[in-house]
Parts: sequence; C-alpha cells; structure tokens
Amino acid sequence: MNLTIGLVVGLPAEARALIGCGRWQHAEGHLFRRSRLNNRTHLIVVRSGLGMENAFLASQWLIAEGVVALGVSGVSGGLDPDLEPGDLILADSIIQENGNTCQQIWEGNSKFVEISYAALIAKGIPAYRGAIITVRKAVLSARNKQALFTKTNALAVDMESAAVAAVANNAGLPFFALRAVCDATTRSVPIEIFDCLNQAGRVRLLHLFRMLLIRPALVSDLLRTRKDFNAALATLGRAWHTQISSSLPALLKNTDQ
Repeated sequence: MNLTIGLVVGLPAEARALIGCGRWQHAEGHLFRRSRLNNRTHLIVVRSGLGMENAFLASQWLIAEGVVALGVSGVSGGLDPDLEPGDLILADSIIQENGNTCQQIWEGNSKFVEISYAALIAKGIPAYRGAIITVRKAVLSARNKQALFTKTNALAVDMESAAVAAVANNAGLPFFALRAVCDATTRSVPIEIFDCLNQAGRVRLLHLFRMLLIRPALVSDLLRTRKDFNAALATLGRAWHTQISSSLPALLKNTDQ
C-alpha cells in the first residue's frame, strides 16, 4: 500500500524551490501537487498562503486526503545571532506565541531529524537543530527578533509551523518542520516590503511600484531582501533534493510523538 506524506508551504517561490515548476491542481479552495518519493511513499504539497489560519486549513485538508504524516517547509526569520541567510533549521520543537505567552506545542525526537541533520552536515549544508516559534504577526525588526530569542531561545520564527504541528498532534501523526533563514536577527525588514505580499504569498506588483515611487530609498532594502530570500531558497532546494526527500520515509518508521 502506498503511503502519502503531506507538506504545507506558504509561498509559490518556496514550492518551486522544493518541487520545481509544474501544474497545480485545485480542490476545495486548495492548490496542490502530487509526486512520488519512492516506490511506497508519495508526497502531496499544498500551497497554503501566509499565516496560521491558512496553514491550519491546508493541514486539515491533507488529513482528509488520508496522509500519514505532516510537514511544513519554507523560509523564516532568524532569531539566533549565529544564523545567517541560507542556514537551515530542522525543528526538534515548535513553540506558539499566544499574546504575551509562549507555549511549546510539539516536541519530537524522530529518526528523521537525526538522519537528515547528520547527512546535511556531512554534505556541507549549514544545518541546525532547535526550536522554531510561530507568531501571528510578522516579526520584522532586529530589536523584536532579538527580544524573542532572549524570551524563547528559538532559532527561527515563522507564521505557519505551529498550525501544522497542532493538526498533526490532534491526528496522532508524525510531523516535521524544515526552514531556511531569510533575514538574520540583526537585520530589520521594512514593513512596506512585507506588505507587498498578499495572503496567497504572491507579490502585489502595483502596490510594490507605488511604494517605490513614494519611498525610493526602499530600493536598497528590497534588493537586500531579495538577495537573502534567494539564498534561503537555494539552501532549501539543495537540502531537499540532496537529502530531505530521501529521508522522509524514515519519518514513518521511527517517531516519538
């Protein structure tokens, strides 16, 4: 019997880095693609868009499709000062921010993390194991990122992982999270640049052009953000194609949920 792993990604560019270009199918408001990892294990990738609500709905749809494990992947903000754009993070725990409190909602000790981490390091891919924290509002300033690191000791911050982890927990399924650092903790990203993305994760070109006309000084920030984003995608794609996709079947064999 074929087993299927479900993967949630937020942005179109993240999906391309992982599974390349191809035709996306539509079902019940979700964009998805199917592929095969090996003779017994298949993959279904859903492009959720930004945020916990979208990731939650995508994960629930994957559960209804009968997946036997859930994962999430994409870029993230760096919190640990030692991390640079392009560094890769394999989550061993997921923290969710709720207002002024932070709660660990998932902790794993799967063979998948051990195998993947060791293999990535052996191949010279900059990889780390540690906590990822999920927030509802993007953390863009260096000051806020440094404060969040002091508070939680998480390596990176994103807006989707906790939602996918929660669905996996509720369904009793194995889970994994793979992130690549885009903006380092010492770098602030102007809110105007983040606001150029819509909820589907696509660039709002008219908004972008209007913003640059009003504030031409943002061009340098935009170019830096693009450079860091491309570095993160390059590492993500390299890790996925050289190791992660072949390690995923281990997620189904040895997990500690």
